[in-house]
Amino acid sequence: MKSDSFVVSLYTYPWDVADEGLDVSLGRIADLAGCDEVMLTPSYHRSDYFLPHHPTHPIYFGENGAIYFRPDSSRYADTKIRPRVSREVTDDGYFDRIVEEIRNKGLLFSAWMVYVFDDYLTQTYPELARHDMFGTPHIGAVSTAPPDVRSYFLALTREVVERFEPAAVWVESLARRAFSFRGKSRADIAARCQFLLGLDFNPAAMTYATEAGLDAEALRQDLAAWMRPHLAAGVDDPDEPVDAAWLEEAFDGRLQRYMEIAREQTTELWLEASSIIRGAGVRLQTDLADPVRAQRDDLDPRTNRHIDRLSYSLRDGEAAASRLRELESQIAPGGSVFLRPEGDFRAVGPISAQLGEARQAGAGGVTLYNYGLLTEEQLRNIGQAVRSS
Repeated sequence: MKSDSFVVSLYTYPWDVADEGLDVSLGRIADLAGCDEVMLTPSYHRSDYFLPHHPTHPIYFGENGAIYFRPDSSRYADTKIRPRVSREVTDDGYFDRIVEEIRNKGLLFSAWMVYVFDDYLTQTYPELARHDMFGTPHIGAVSTAPPDVRSYFLALTREVVERFEPAAVWVESLARRAFSFRGKSRADIAARCQFLLGLDFNPAAMTYATEAGLDAEALRQDLAAWMRPHLAAGVDDPDEPVDAAWLEEAFDGRLQRYMEIAREQTTELWLEASSIIRGAGVRLQTDLADPVRAQRDDLDPRTNRHIDRLSYSLRDGEAAASRLRELESQIAPGGSVFLRPEGDFRAVGPISAQLGEARQAGAGGVTLYNYGLLTEEQLRNIGQAVRSS
């Protein structure tokens, strides 16, 4: 198996590598694209895909949340949630076989896990979804508060880590999902209303707040009363921002307190999952938490000290080496930064320049998106860039 001193990692989905035939797909990943690691998802959310080199269905309609292996049902005895197994899983060894062949090809296997972003779970168990202040369960946004959800996510994490022994686990969306509306509308939703619609008033979340000494039901009712006329009026000119001053004063400080309690509860779940992953000797990879984003996802920045592989996109004008040293100081001791090359990969030069910059700056590697979505030419360009950088 290749060393991970500098890892070129490629995201992919199980159906992409399985449907083409593992010899073909993994050969392209290792030989054509020159990658070291396959970041394969065992749990994923709803999406649709254009897969340019897929042998049977270049237009692929994804499922509304599923896992891609046959679970051990005994692991989920403490939760009423039953994992939904994907239609792609045709036999008990489906995922195991992919993982085995990844390793046989000399590649690292890592797991790309998606948590609260799951339409299936919220439609099947609406009582476990994030609820807004009107009591509406939001599809595709699982609440982190209910005990059943916490037990399920921890059991799922433990099964993936113990059964498949990944080199790393990419933890995606193990936090509150902010409200984002893409449906039909003829009026806009003001920034503060959008923010408040993303708060979690699941009964379990409200129980946490009540037990911490806050009257969560009174706050929920006050927010609903405030929201109705503001939603009916649309966006004011100028649109009032969601800033620190407003959050501190809004609803006599009760809003800020409610968010602090939610942040503690969500962060505790994240840290439990982290303990399972890292306790098994597996590296944890994810994005950096920060105080601003914590207002929208309830994830405290103290989680950063448990990140072994930090995913990061350089901003324009950032000096790679100094920025990476700054980021490394915020994550786990001995942790490294994995950069995300930008662009469409249709030319070798820009990819090669970014890979060269990442290596020279001392990055742990790069993570590229996504095998099935890329053409053969793009994969070939990545390979040429890997070999020349």
